[in-house]
Amino acid sequence: MPEVSIIVPIYNVEAFLPQCLASIAAQTFKDFECILVDDGSPDGSGALCDEQARQDPRFRVIHQKNGGVSSARNSGMKLSQGHWLVFCDGDDALHPRLLELALETQKLHPQDLIAWRFTFDPADWAVDFPGSDSLSITCFSQSQLLRYFSDRQLFNSPSNKLYPLGFLRQEAIQFNEALHNSEDYDFFNQFWPRFFAGNPDAGICQIDLPLYYYNQSNTGSITHTTGATYQRDFSDYCRLQLRLYAETKSVFEPFFCYPAPDIALVMSATLQSIAYGLCQLPQPRQEIARLWQIPELQEIWQWHRQQRVHNLFLTFLRLRWAGGVKWWFHICETRPALYANVYWTGYRSLRKNES
Repeated sequence: MPEVSIIVPIYNVEAFLPQCLASIAAQTFKDFECILVDDGSPDGSGALCDEQARQDPRFRVIHQKNGGVSSARNSGMKLSQGHWLVFCDGDDALHPRLLELALETQKLHPQDLIAWRFTFDPADWAVDFPGSDSLSITCFSQSQLLRYFSDRQLFNSPSNKLYPLGFLRQEAIQFNEALHNSEDYDFFNQFWPRFFAGNPDAGICQIDLPLYYYNQSNTGSITHTTGATYQRDFSDYCRLQLRLYAETKSVFEPFFCYPAPDIALVMSATLQSIAYGLCQLPQPRQEIARLWQIPELQEIWQWHRQQRVHNLFLTFLRLRWAGGVKWWFHICETRPALYANVYWTGYRSLRKNES
């Protein structure tokens, strides 16, 4: 039985897959299996998987009809035999020492969930990483988890964590194959409360190194689309973000007992996701009107008023000004320094009110 199972959902990544497979084969920790799930790729990805399995018996291949990323991950989980589980997308790559450092950190913090950081630039791997005895590790206790959650890409990404496979099976935690948006959030809304209920002293220990390369250039991959015939539907996306916010509150009960700056970060992440969804809609002003009928958005507005915190997304939503929301989201994406300066102005206002 291998120590670690690595699951790779694959769709339309022929140009990127060789780098991914090479990064997995090059792991300094050798006792792993890698399950390649070809999710009905119309390109040559499936053939590359078969060739890798012929060359290295640690790799196994599943060919299945296109069902989307959740279906592919679930198929891999069913066949996994390791003690630990890691996810990697077929157009991304793992640092050669990822498994080694993750498992060494797990030994040092056996009650915690081990995570690591991302990079969007493979040049970050050009420097030598330190040994496991001198790693920089940031640990978040359960009272600090909301702060970690505010960085949604870290908290709710499947690809930067070392999962106990036995626990996932015991709790029957899987990805919801009916969801085409935010399936990762749904997965973690199952995972987090059960994990911490079973491990009341557990936290998250994050290795402060970019051990995972996230490739943003492949718009046709399995994590950007659920298949060749699927057209992503954003009609319910914004309302889904508010449902996820409500579920997040239930995970972190009592939510409003957390520090106000941490609450502000979570609310801001929700508003930014709503803004992204509005940018995809042909008639966003009508959707904004529907959003204000949802209690969670009213709650977010009232909390900001009570705390006297300013958030431009919320201001533009209150004005029903879709153009303002789109403009500020564009600033967020293209001028992050300006966005951060404005956001932290609101944060400083909150700290001033607290004092």
